[in-house]
Amino acid sequence: MALRAKLLIPLALMGASSCARELPREERVVLEVAGRPITMSELDRFVQTSVQQESPFLANDVMAALFEDFVEEQLLLRAAEDAGIAADPRAVSRRIEAMQSETGDAGATPSIRTDDDAMAATVAKQVRIQRLLETQVLGRVDVSDEEVQDYYDAHQDYFVRPEMVDVSQILVEDEALAKELRDKLRKDGASFEALAAAHSIGPEAGNGGRLGSFARGELPPSFEENVFALAPRKISDVVATDFGYHIFRVNEHSEPQELPLEEVEDLIRVDLLREKSDRAVAAYVTELRKRYPVVVHREHLSFALVDLEENRIADDAMEVGK
Repeated sequence: MALRAKLLIPLALMGASSCARELPREERVVLEVAGRPITMSELDRFVQTSVQQESPFLANDVMAALFEDFVEEQLLLRAAEDAGIAADPRAVSRRIEAMQSETGDAGATPSIRTDDDAMAATVAKQVRIQRLLETQVLGRVDVSDEEVQDYYDAHQDYFVRPEMVDVSQILVEDEALAKELRDKLRKDGASFEALAAAHSIGPEAGNGGRLGSFARGELPPSFEENVFALAPRKISDVVATDFGYHIFRVNEHSEPQELPLEEVEDLIRVDLLREKSDRAVAAYVTELRKRYPVVVHREHLSFALVDLEENRIADDAMEVGK
C-alpha cells in the first residue's frame, strides 16, 4: 500500500500541474519580447483593430502576416518605452476626434469617455509609435535636390503629358435631327453651344455640350476613333450608339509633351521621401529585432506561421546587397 501511495503521489502532482497550465485562451502567452509576455487577448485586439471587425475569420496567410505586424508593433512599443516616450493625452484626444469625425460619430465633448477605453488604448499606442519613429528615424530622412534631379533624368518616360483632346458633344435621339444639326454646324456655321443647349439630351447640354478633356483610353472606342482623328474646331460625322446619335467637336487637341521638372519635382520629392522613409523604418525594425529577443509560442496560435522570419531575413539580405 505504501509503495502504491508513493507511486500515485507524483502522478497526482503531474495531473495538478497539467491542469494548472490549461489557461483560458485569452490568457495564453503567444509572444515574448525581451522577456515581456504578451497574451492572446492583446493579439486579438490588434487583429480586430487592423481589419475593423469583431472576431474576424481570416485565412491562415492573412493571420500570419498580421502576426508579423503585431510583432513589429510590440518591438516598437518596447523601444518607445525604453526611450521614455509616452502618449500625449491631447494628441490621443485629437486623433480620436478626427477618427470620429471621419465616421460621423463625433462625441459631444473632446474628452475620452470610459467606454472609449479600448479605442484610447489603441490610439495611444499609435501616437507613441509615431513619436518614436519621428524622433529616431523619420527626422533623419531627407531628399536632396540632386536626388530629385537624378530621379527625373532616369524616368523621363514617366513625366510626359499624354495626347489630349477637349471635346464637346450634341446627343439626340433622332438620326434625321442629328444630320440636320451636323449640316447646320458644318455649312451654316451655327453655334455649337446654342444647338447643344436647344437640342442635346446629354447632361452636359447646359454647359454648351462640353464633355471635358480626355487622353487615349479614357473614352469609349467608338468615340475615341472619331474625336482623336478630328482637327480642332472641326465637326464629326453622326456617331450612332446605344444612347442615341452623337455629334462631336474637338475644342482643343494637344500633342504629348514632356513635363518640366518644375511641374513634377514636388511629386517626385514626396514619392522619394515615402520610399526612403519605408526603408528606414524597415531597417530600424530589423535593428530592434537584434536588440530585443523575440520568442513566439507557436503552440498557442490557432494558425500556422509561414516562413515569415526566413522571408524577412532573405529580404534584408537582398536590401543589403543593393
